Amino acid sequence: MSQNKLMTGIVVGAAVGALVSLLDRNTREDVMNKSRKASENAKYYASNKDELKSAFKEQAERAQNLYARISEDASYVGSKVEQVKKLVPEVKEVAQDARGAVMETKEAVVESKDDVMSAVKEDNPSPSSSLTDDSSSTNGSSSNNTDSQNQNRN
Repeated sequence: MSQNKLMTGIVVGAAVGALVSLLDRNTREDVMNKSRKASENAKYYASNKDELKSAFKEQAERAQNLYARISEDASYVGSKVEQVKKLVPEVKEVAQDARGAVMETKEAVVESKDDVMSAVKEDNPSPSSSLTDDSSSTNGSSSNNTDSQNQNRN
């Protein structure tokens, strides 16, 4: 019984809505034009059933072609998604390898820096020691050279 009231309410609501919308002049004209056109099309296709069949067939072919294109596009997108899924672990591995290489390079640079710094400290002694070290080594080697030359003469 409630279904009957529901259906009655829907039908009455639709009828009232249609009547209210027809109060507008533009809506009435639009409804009249579309009704005339639908009536003319119905009469035309009633007398030309073959053309109606070909029109339906053409629309069905268009729908099938659209479905085929959508299906192809969906399978193409699906294959690309699979390729991306396969690439993600490879890219992750490459990124980890690159990170390791960068860390190794950083460590090598730090070690090289430390080596250079210690070499500079060794090659650049304090000013007071460099003067005494240089003069004693130069004087010592000069006197040694002179002594060896004197021995060779004798």
